[in-house]
Amino acid sequence: MDALDALDAVGESNVQLVRQVGSDQWDGATPCTEWNVRSLVGHLITGRHVYRGFLEGVPVAELRLILQQRGAAGDDPVAACDSAVRSIRAAFAQPGALERTVHHTIGDMPSRQLLVQLVADCVVHSWDLATAIGVDPGLDEQLIELSYEFYLPLMQKDAVYAYGWFKPPASPLPEGATALERLLHLLGRCQPFR
Repeated sequence: MDALDALDAVGESNVQLVRQVGSDQWDGATPCTEWNVRSLVGHLITGRHVYRGFLEGVPVAELRLILQQRGAAGDDPVAACDSAVRSIRAAFAQPGALERTVHHTIGDMPSRQLLVQLVADCVVHSWDLATAIGVDPGLDEQLIELSYEFYLPLMQKDAVYAYGWFKPPASPLPEGATALERLLHLLGRCQPFR
């Protein structure tokens, strides 16, 4: 799957999942222990704004302020998520956008790598949101594999664990694990949640 196609697929998945959040679920717990459902959805929204900022060369200090904003989901979380999905897609579709070097908090990287990192982050948080609200995440196997292939080398160097984004696995990977189970294990996500 091409990275832009993956961005489209995970964006559509995120919007559909946000659409499925029940009115009584917004304050519910998620596998991201520091966030409830509303703040997780807010992260899916502000995260896309931050990635657009990385792509457009906005200073990291300004981007940190965006991530700290509360209430990104607003009164219409579906519309806010859909707008963020369309905005980041338009940014990556600009001529030359995939040829840039971006200045990320973990270091400079090609914008194509930034794109895959965004997709991988959104795939994991799709599972988090789906799990929190009790629905199937509906993740395409190719999205899962793309995410796993992105995170595996970083995890082998402990890079992502060092930033505190994810926890190392607490136990060995079970034999016969599915692609999704391998990804979740790599990122220290526990199944079942709750």
